[in-house]
Amino acid sequence: MRQRLQTLTENGHATDKVEYIVKGGTWNAYTLGYQYWYILESFLACNDGVAGRTEPSPYTEHTPVSELQAALAKAQTINETAPHRIIGLTLETRPDAISPKTIWHMRQQGCTRVELGLQATDDAILALIKRGHTVQQFRDAMLLLRQAGFKVDLHFMPDLPGSSPAHDVEMYQEIFADEGLRPDMIKIYPNSVIKSAELYQWFLDGRYVPYGDTPAMSEALMQMKLATPRYCRISRLIRDIPATEIEGGNTVTNLREFLEKKLHAQGLKCVCLRCREISRQIKNIPADTEPQLFVDEYETTGGTEYFITFEDPNRIAVFGFLRLRVPTIPAPESLIKHLPVLENTAFIRELHVYGRLMSIGQREDSASQHTGLGKQLMAAAEKITRQHGLTKVAVISGVGVRDYYRHLGYELQDTYLIKTLTCSQN
Repeated sequence: MRQRLQTLTENGHATDKVEYIVKGGTWNAYTLGYQYWYILESFLACNDGVAGRTEPSPYTEHTPVSELQAALAKAQTINETAPHRIIGLTLETRPDAISPKTIWHMRQQGCTRVELGLQATDDAILALIKRGHTVQQFRDAMLLLRQAGFKVDLHFMPDLPGSSPAHDVEMYQEIFADEGLRPDMIKIYPNSVIKSAELYQWFLDGRYVPYGDTPAMSEALMQMKLATPRYCRISRLIRDIPATEIEGGNTVTNLREFLEKKLHAQGLKCVCLRCREISRQIKNIPADTEPQLFVDEYETTGGTEYFITFEDPNRIAVFGFLRLRVPTIPAPESLIKHLPVLENTAFIRELHVYGRLMSIGQREDSASQHTGLGKQLMAAAEKITRQHGLTKVAVISGVGVRDYYRHLGYELQDTYLIKTLTCSQN
């Protein structure tokens, strides 16, 4: 962690705001000792700065969990004002590893977003590729995660055995038609055959014939981009596998740029959140554009989601956004038992204002991060919350941005920032 911070600093990047993503595997399959030790050392590294410690760490994965938890809580408090603040923590896991207890541990660790490898919405395909779980388990896991205020990122993999271009497009569309899914973010990973995978033998003996090296792949991916709603961000469109190691499947490494050119040539646009970020659309809107407030509403299992944005009048560019969830069913007692603060509350699951990356405390008139859009988005979310008759709103905040919400009247409870609303508030 210290080496990464140092490398980024030497390359001219601001590192006081850290979006921390732990990739791969099933996080909850590790022992609790390892989980807490790993996250603790990450926070300690950020608190120490690039200079680091001169003495060995007193902690290992075999340190008693209670001691690691106490040390992590202390490190998180220090991180609120540290040189390198962890403003978001993403952990990747499986749907069958999500439970009220694992959610509690992930919140203690500071997790704000969870990634799940859905891959397909067809149980027959999931069984064929030996995923070991069903689509319904994803729906169950996503409901629990949303009831705890998490952001959810799904992975989708076209060109799997048993599928076809048409079926892949159909399954992708189902992701957003199904109220049990509808992720906040999605990563589209076209399947690739590499020699170390069991699929390679299927490829050699003809049991698996990919379509990823044909025009059918780009056509299918274009349809997927066009089917993505405004509230969802397509984070990635390809895996980081060198083309020289791919034996079969898609080998186009600049897939996003390739697809954008094809869409543009046909007069089409992807309206996913990533494609509409102001940094990517700055040339397409007038410099004196005044952001306007928009509210998109959609249903997910157990709640109504409000995607609140500041955009230009034509909705080409997004300056900032907030995700608000108003529950329509109560959280289960098993979850309330671990996190009592979740009872009868609305959730601000994400707040992000785009602009030039600014260091903490730095101000610049041209940077949209500091023009009050965040406060206006929060005020809009609180207003909607009151309209639903709720008097409590919870923010699933990253450790490093807790102070921002404290300045807006929120208080730390059970790892969430909580505010009690009154009718007199505007």
